[in-house]
Amino acid sequence: MCLHLEQMFETSIRAEGIDNMLTIGKYSLTNPRRLVRALSILTLGFSMSLLGITGSLAGNEPGGALEFVTVQPGDSLWDLAGEHGQDQDPRDWIARVVQLNALESIELTPGQQIALP
Repeated sequence: MCLHLEQMFETSIRAEGIDNMLTIGKYSLTNPRRLVRALSILTLGFSMSLLGITGSLAGNEPGGALEFVTVQPGDSLWDLAGEHGQDQDPRDWIARVVQLNALESIELTPGQQIALP
């Protein structure tokens, strides 16, 4: 089966001037700018979604490394903030731990595993 180039791509002439219209099968591209715009939007959307996915996989910390500890009897988030979050405001560190572990309160249960930034 041999198709000639003229059969795949046709040039149409309009009354207002010459317009190159790409025709493949029964589909024709009358405005190439539409295709470029659509492909640009799709590429941008795909790139943004890919960045969102990789950003969420990288973790919420700048270094991406989390430390996991097991809560001991008598431990509190304030104690852990003093041990593990020395370079930060304890309130900010505790808020981050609560968010990171989806804790409903700052009360800890002995034996509970929590992630620390």
